[in-house]
Amino acid sequence: MTIPHDDVIKKELLSLLTSAPDGRMEVQKIYEKLAKLHPELTEQEKYDRYRNSLSKWANRVQFARLHLVNHGMIHRAGAGPRAANGVWILTEKGRKFSEGR
Repeated sequence: MTIPHDDVIKKELLSLLTSAPDGRMEVQKIYEKLAKLHPELTEQEKYDRYRNSLSKWANRVQFARLHLVNHGMIHRAGAGPRAANGVWILTEKGRKFSEGR
């Protein structure tokens, strides 16, 4: 399996959301943009269904997000400014951490 470690995904996810307008992005775009950072991912890892998730890749990104939610870096589902289904939103704590403040 070529999927990167959780710590790598968490760092990249924070950076991606920090660079996004208003610190928010649709989850499908997140999967795609993060996958582009890892050309070593196989098509099977990126697209074949895996348990209750879209793919092994999506599953790993979702777990990285969960860890960031638990640390207060990303808002929980349905929370945050202008919350919407399928949109992940960076918290102020996550922004400060990502920017190194």
